[in-house]
Amino acid sequence: MKKLFTFLFLNTLVVYTVYSQGSPGDVGSLIAIDSYTGFQGYDEDTPHIGQGEYQIFYDNIDGILDKPIIICDGFDPEDSRDINTIYSIGTYGDPAQNIFDNLRDEGLDVVVLNFPNYTRADDGADIQGGADYIERNGLVLVNLIETIKTEMSGTQDLIVIGPSMGGLITRYALTYMEQNALDHQTAIWLSFDSPHRGANVPISFQYAVNYFAEYLDNADMAALRDVQLNSVAAKQMLLDHYSAHLQDGESYLQDTSLQLPLPNEYRTTFMTTMDGLGFPQQTRNLAIINGSLNGTMTATPGATLMDGEIDPDGVGAADVNLHFTPAISISDYNIDHIEITAYGVTINTFNAVAASPTSSSGLDSAPGGTVLFDSYFGSNPSDLEQQVQDALMVDAFDFIPTMSSLAVDEPDWYHSVNGSETTPFDNYIGGNTNQPHLTLTEEYAAFLMDEFASVYLSTDPLWMDDAIRLLKNPVENTVSLRLDSNRLQGNIHIQMIAVSGQLLGDYSFDSNQAEIHFPSPSVSGLYWLKIDNNSSSITKKLIVK
Repeated sequence: MKKLFTFLFLNTLVVYTVYSQGSPGDVGSLIAIDSYTGFQGYDEDTPHIGQGEYQIFYDNIDGILDKPIIICDGFDPEDSRDINTIYSIGTYGDPAQNIFDNLRDEGLDVVVLNFPNYTRADDGADIQGGADYIERNGLVLVNLIETIKTEMSGTQDLIVIGPSMGGLITRYALTYMEQNALDHQTAIWLSFDSPHRGANVPISFQYAVNYFAEYLDNADMAALRDVQLNSVAAKQMLLDHYSAHLQDGESYLQDTSLQLPLPNEYRTTFMTTMDGLGFPQQTRNLAIINGSLNGTMTATPGATLMDGEIDPDGVGAADVNLHFTPAISISDYNIDHIEITAYGVTINTFNAVAASPTSSSGLDSAPGGTVLFDSYFGSNPSDLEQQVQDALMVDAFDFIPTMSSLAVDEPDWYHSVNGSETTPFDNYIGGNTNQPHLTLTEEYAAFLMDEFASVYLSTDPLWMDDAIRLLKNPVENTVSLRLDSNRLQGNIHIQMIAVSGQLLGDYSFDSNQAEIHFPSPSVSGLYWLKIDNNSSSITKKLIVK
């Protein structure tokens, strides 16, 4: 933490500032932080302060908080991800490495923000921080940015990263600050497979979970529904929500005249807010897209999701038939049929239908970052949850549609990305396959390292206070450095590193030499040179033609 020490010396007020620091590679203690101001939720009578917690992962060079990257957690209603798990989102490659470890090696500091579960002080309400109002969590981030600015050494710009729902939280925080004359001092904002145009959970699955919770009065299914579907943040994000399709006064029966995707009132209110705010204007906006960019579908529209029998405790056998939403323009498509029988006699039947708009097939099969159904049941599913899980015929579904992650307005969900789309992102990257949500590949890591280098790593040829000078940058076949032997002692140790973090060369030279030369990589692009001379160390960008 930055601390101010004040004392009188010869009748002069002297103030010393000590900035947040540890030893290189240290991890700071867990620190609680409140929201910048209170936020009044759509169903609340008064504003409430939100809560978060953060830790600083100091760089591996000097251990001083001076080049911060902030990572903001996303949807996590049961607080199953701790700080270290959030940090592990940066893992990629085989053998595995972590981009945040790589960045800390380059002198950057990583600040991780989590939203824990807590009991609210003013009214005693139990709050699931990871599923609370996105706006309230955004205001926690606002306070963290203000805090980091005061605690850091120097005035270096920040990088802010928002994975999944964290992309919405960070977007809200940065635009809020811009529109309220608060300097967020952020150079780069990264949205990592975030649902800017909404998220998707198959509506047939939503119907089934709600039916088991309501008709069977199953507590485990009710808990699953209330956390994954009915929490505030879930209702803010879901493009289609079962509650918007219910008959008046009914807890599970569908109004069959309502077949097209329908947002609930939370989603409608939230999007009014976000559309009014827009996107950050004072940052370089980047996006990683886990959905296919070439229109490859995650499944076939109308595909069978489940066709089997389960045996709920205390009730007869239930024959369950579920489908993904249908192909373009099809209506009255039966996506849900549940029939409960006992001794050959039908006790209850539930049916639900869906339609797709004239512009696109259903959301469930659209290109997008995917999520496993298993993830909804947790690591310790109940007996009924396990039966449902075992009966599923499809492993995953489109969770973050490509067009949502790219923030395209009024999209055709199945459209191939060709670069003509209007998007708020200055640069983005994705692939031709539908990847698991929050997948970081070596290619994506290289993309980020290249982008981040523009903020924190300079091409200035004067290094180590001019004691070591790069004679030319960019280079072609040979890297050449000139040494001032009067200002250097001992050996010079140089590592050449690819943007992926791969070590390409390791050299040692006598500092008494006037010049040193070694081969450059044969492939053009961006690289780093990490140069050590006894206690001095510096990392600089190298460009190969």
